[in-house]
Amino acid sequence: MKKFSKIAAFIFALSLSATVMTACGDSKDGKKSEPKSVEDIDEKDIEDALNKLDEETSKELAKEKEEATEPTTAAEKVYEPTEEIKNASFRSGYIQIGDTVFRTGGYITVPDFVDKYGDKFDMSEIALDEYTTNSMQNATITSIDDPRVKITISYATSGSDVNERSKISDCIVVGLNGHPDYCFYPTGIKSLDYDEVKSLLTELGLPEYTSEMDSLEPDWFKEEKDSFYVPIKAEEENLYGKCPTFRYEFFFNEKNLEGEKITLLEKYWKD
Repeated sequence: MKKFSKIAAFIFALSLSATVMTACGDSKDGKKSEPKSVEDIDEKDIEDALNKLDEETSKELAKEKEEATEPTTAAEKVYEPTEEIKNASFRSGYIQIGDTVFRTGGYITVPDFVDKYGDKFDMSEIALDEYTTNSMQNATITSIDDPRVKITISYATSGSDVNERSKISDCIVVGLNGHPDYCFYPTGIKSLDYDEVKSLLTELGLPEYTSEMDSLEPDWFKEEKDSFYVPIKAEEENLYGKCPTFRYEFFFNEKNLEGEKITLLEKYWKD
C-alpha cells in the first residue's frame, strides 16, 4: 500500500470530510453521530480519495485540452465587387482580389506596389534589395486581415535582356493571380453562364477565331469544350511602352452551361 506524507494525508483527509465523516444527523438508535476526526480516517480512505481525485482531474484536464484545441471559426468575410471594378473595362487590366483592386500587365513597379499595398498585405516574400536575372519571378502576398486571401504576383526585369542582373526594386509587376472565390473582374463579375459570355463577346464586338486569322494578334474569341478563350489588347501602354494582351478564359459547366470561373493571364506585356 502506498505511503503518503502527513501533509498529503491531511489534505486528502480534509477533502474527504464530506463523504467519510458522518453528518450530524440521527443514527439508528436515535443518537447523534459524531463526525470522524482526521486521525480516524485510515490510509485506505486517503488512497481511494486520491484515486478519485486523479480520475476527476484527468477528465477535467482532458476536457480543457479538447476545448483549447477546438478550432475557432470566426465569421468569414464576404466580398462584394467595388464600384471601381464595376466600372472597369476588360481592356484595362484591373482585377479585384478580396476587397482590393489591382492592375495587372506591367503598369506598376515592384517598390510602388509594396508601398501602395503594404498596409493591407504581408510583403515579406518580396526582397527589394535582392537581384534577379530571370525574365519573371513570383512571390506570394497574404492579406493581413484575411489570411484566406493569398495572391501570387509575377514581376520581371525592366530591361530586354533576360540575363541582365537587376534588383527586384527595379522590376515591374506583370501578373496577379488569386483564388477564384475572391476574384472579381471588370463589370464586377466572378463567373458567367454560357449565354452570358456570348452576350459579352457581342458587346465587345469580338469575332470568332478562324484558321485564316493570325493567332498572335488579339481581339477574337474561341469556343472550347468548357470555356471561351478571349485574348484582348489593352487600351493603354504599360511601363514597357507596350499595350499588353489580356488573356481571359471564361469557364462553364459543359453539362448545364452554368458559369464556373474566370481566369486572367497576361501575354506580350513586354515584347
